[in-house]
Amino acid sequence: MKFTRAWRDMRTMKTLFSETEAEADRLGDREPGLEHLLLASFTLPDSTARRVFERLGSNRDALREAVIRVHGEALAAAGMTDAGVATSALSRPRTGPLRLTEPAQAAFRNAVALAKSERRPIVGADIVAAVATITHGTAARALESLGLVRSDVVDAARAEPAQ
Repeated sequence: MKFTRAWRDMRTMKTLFSETEAEADRLGDREPGLEHLLLASFTLPDSTARRVFERLGSNRDALREAVIRVHGEALAAAGMTDAGVATSALSRPRTGPLRLTEPAQAAFRNAVALAKSERRPIVGADIVAAVATITHGTAARALESLGLVRSDVVDAARAEPAQ
């Protein structure tokens, strides 16, 4: 049983990390962070992240738009425009292993710990719950801009049955 769960977790991590990096690329960010990890959780085959957001009255597209809006607001506050940011961020090809930001690494570790504590494979809702506990940054501001209370997101994610 442990071998089966470990194998499934490895496949989940491969999908999650590949999509996390792809989300960072699509949004023009050099280093994948919490918002990319959260968006990537929607691609996992268990569909728990999608169901959590549907229950909260939102979805992946709305989250992505909120992330883009928050990024734009941060650039504007710094006196910058977003013109050319995506191009410059990706002008150097990625090499080596995926390097998540420290908050994204911490969230992933917390998601794994949650799944382990319940003796089950990692699911998208674990990622959602872990990311929603982080109080600062783009992901937190994006959730807030969607009118979602982070504690409600955590509660909904933890209530989502892992199948």
